Amino acid sequence: MPFEEILGQERAKRVLTRALAQNKMPHAYLFYGAEGLGRFKTALALAEVLMCKQGEGDACGECSTCKRVAGEKHPDLIVVRPESRKGTKEWIIDPDLGTIRIEQIREFQRWISVRSFEGGWKIGIFLGADKMNQAASNALLKTLEEPPPSSLLVLVSPTRGQLLPTIVSRCQPVHFAPLPPEDLEAFLSERLELAEEELPLVSALSGGCPGKALKMDPEWVTEVRREWLDRLRAFLVSGPQAELTGFAEELVQSEHLLDVLDLYESWYRDLLVSRTDQPERIINRDYMEEIAEASEEQEPKETVYRIEAIRRARRDFLGPFHLNRHSVMEGLLLKLSGYI
Repeated sequence: MPFEEILGQERAKRVLTRALAQNKMPHAYLFYGAEGLGRFKTALALAEVLMCKQGEGDACGECSTCKRVAGEKHPDLIVVRPESRKGTKEWIIDPDLGTIRIEQIREFQRWISVRSFEGGWKIGIFLGADKMNQAASNALLKTLEEPPPSSLLVLVSPTRGQLLPTIVSRCQPVHFAPLPPEDLEAFLSERLELAEEELPLVSALSGGCPGKALKMDPEWVTEVRREWLDRLRAFLVSGPQAELTGFAEELVQSEHLLDVLDLYESWYRDLLVSRTDQPERIINRDYMEEIAEASEEQEPKETVYRIEAIRRARRDFLGPFHLNRHSVMEGLLLKLSGYI
């Protein structure tokens, strides 16, 4: 995929094309920003342009080299992803619950220490670099300190703060920013069958991330999301005495659990935004009146406490300690209702 086919991210593309034009490619990049902004596509595009023999200043996107890179089948490209164990023996790719293990880093180090198969660059992309465990991070640090010649590492992570500072300091950071609403709405109008009044809502719900917007289920936007928001609002009014156990069980059993936690965090974020003079930043804009009313009833410090509680619950669900999910959810609901 040539750079020109990547939506937005003009600043990130300028950083890369300048390094290519000046022949000053660093040994490691850190692409950071929210999922769905094209971080991985850009990493593959960079690999294409470095390996393509046909393009001038950009990859041609059509030659066998470009196609092998795009399909992750080029012998001088490796993509490392988080994995989790299936059963007792098999490791499978698991971007949500998996980790990048030291064994994967050691395998990568053996691979990158061998001369290029086709006489050019060797490129390693770490998709989910924030999922490296401590041992893997320390092992990768050695490669970053003494990189082999003609090698490039691209670490892909939501933020810089989730990586060891020593790793971040050895990478050139490239930030991927959300798209402006008008650009994303124009993009979505050409690709999704949405009513004109739904475009701003989908754009806001995706956080400016085109990849996330394209994957968004229309039924989630118009029905399921509203059902879960209304469920929370009704629970906060009625109190936890009669509803706590049932609501917690509904959440734990839901296939949308993590999406619902993201939704609830966005609700409380909207309560904070409602107190500013930037109403256009509200995500759940089909609840503008309800958000304004709720924000007046809750102190900002209480709202921040609830946001932190949701984030903690999400970490507990995704963490390695196998905590009792029902207990975690009951605890969260008690915090959201102000009882603890």
